This record gives sequence, structure tokens and C-alpha cells, in this order.
Amino acid sequence: MAIVALDADDNVALVRQWRLPADAALLEIPAGGLDVGEEGTKEEPDVAARRELEEETGLRARTWQKLGEFYTAPGFTDEFMHLYLATDLEPASADGRLGPDEDERLILEWRPWPEAVAAVDRGEIRDAKSIVGLFWLERLRRGVEPGPTSDPSIRGSSSNGGESVTVTYRMTMVELLRATVALTRRSNVVRLFGLLMLVAAIVLLMSGEFVSVMFLVSGLAIASGWFAAPFAWWLFRKRPDLVGADTTVTMDEEGIEVASRFGRGRSAWSAYRKAHDVGDYLLLDTEAGVGMIVPKGAFSATQLGVVYRLLDRHGLLAGRVRD
Repeated sequence: MAIVALDADDNVALVRQWRLPADAALLEIPAGGLDVGEEGTKEEPDVAARRELEEETGLRARTWQKLGEFYTAPGFTDEFMHLYLATDLEPASADGRLGPDEDERLILEWRPWPEAVAAVDRGEIRDAKSIVGLFWLERLRRGVEPGPTSDPSIRGSSSNGGESVTVTYRMTMVELLRATVALTRRSNVVRLFGLLMLVAAIVLLMSGEFVSVMFLVSGLAIASGWFAAPFAWWLFRKRPDLVGADTTVTMDEEGIEVASRFGRGRSAWSAYRKAHDVGDYLLLDTEAGVGMIVPKGAFSATQLGVVYRLLDRHGLLAGRVRD
């Protein structure tokens, strides 16, 4: 598999390494093969991509998108390449980082994506998988999104032939708290109660009452939604499936399937009451409260359009509560 790793400033991670068959040091995107277990079972490409990115660059990505699949040279080999886009990069911890293989000598280089594409045109980058990955990135960055038939993460896979989207992402505790605070702040009841507390604080302050400070702090915390953060932290700390774990979500006509290292489960759309579009997140309510938080950055523009259509089709967009 091969990975186009893109940082927040649109720089591409490239590795320079010596290739014996080419008798040259080639500049490439991070890539590697699938490990084979003791029983002969091959590693899943989604898992291998995360391992190889960390081994070759020392980075981890919280958002992953499958770009495509292709044979590298079908005339003489059956090598089948899985191509990924990795964003929301962060350094792997020094004590737990996976390192490169003993025979690998890698030099990490960063290039702005237009410069990386230009390096292909100049012949500086001559590795086939890197050329495919960088040209695919250029296509995305110039606003040419793959259509439903060419994007492998958008497909007609449900039993009635409807649309389907699959993405993989990772959420931190801070992101979960921000999403919860943003949702809480949207509540009219919460905002009204916070306003009443602030009014009470002003009245008490004019009377010289010290307790006005408590009302002022409480009113600001309620009106801003941050009063919910400690409660959300208490709940989320018991959910390792939500915090810091790679999660793969598939949305199709039948419902939502969630898979992580802790298991896999599917819920019909009827299990959800409402979907909130809050800032950078989509929050899906169940009868018991917020049941799922998905970062919108995990989706491409085309994928997000499919998600909105699915939510609207099943009456889940905010303002259209299911009975």
C-alpha cells in the first residue's frame, strides 16, 4: 500500500531511499507491503497503511481516506497497490513509535503539494506509485472529486442499490469535548438559563454581593456550553472505542456500520433520532443521547454530499426529528 500524507499546511511527506534495482536514491511517498502472519494470513491494507506511515515517517494520522487501488505492473507481477490519503497528522510518541525495518535507510522530506507534483514533471520523482498518488492529490486539490462510480469509498452497496460511504478516522478527547460543547451551546433552554444566571449576577453585583461572582462564572459556563465538558469527559473516558481509536464508519441505505479494534456493529437508521451539523462535526442522537460523533473532515466533498442525502432521506437532519 502507499500513502499520500498531507500536513495542515498542504505539505506532502516524501521519503528518499536507495533502491537497488534502480541503482539510485528515489524520492517516494511512504509505502510498504502487507505483513504475513504465522498462519499465512495477510495483514489488512487499512491496518498496514497506518503501520507503514508510522514506521517510515514517525507520524500518525487521525483521518484516512481510501483513494483507489491499482496493479503496479500487471505484465509481470500481481502486485496490487492500495492508495490512501492521510491527514490530521501528529507525531507518534517517542517511546511507542514503530521504527523502519533494519535494512531501510530513509530520509524524510516535505514538499508543498504543487512542488511535489512539479517534481514529477521534472523527472525528479520517477516511482510509479508516487506519481499516481501525487497526481490523484492534484486532482483533489484542484476540486476534481472522483464520481460515485470511481471513488471506492462511495459505492452502491446496499441491498436496494443505494449510495454508500466508508471513511476511517480517529477522535481525541479534546475533539469529543469540543463537539459536545458546541452541541450543548445550540440548545435554546441552555442559553436562556445561562442568560438568566448572568442577569442574576449583574443584579447581585450591583448590590455588592460576593456571591455574584459565582453566578457570573456559572452563567458564562452555561451560556457557552462548557459546563457540559466535565460530564462529557467523565462519560468519554470509559469509551476507548471513541477516544483515540481508529474507527471505520460505513453509511448506506440500511443504516450505519461502525468498526474498530474493539468490534463491529450495525444500527438501522431507525435507531437514530436526529443528526446535528455542528461546526466541524456531525452528531447523531439516539434515544439515550448522542450516540455518534463523526468529524466532517474525514469526508471528501463528494462523500459529505452523499452523507447529507442519506440523512435527509431518512429524516434525520436537524429540524426534522423522527417521531
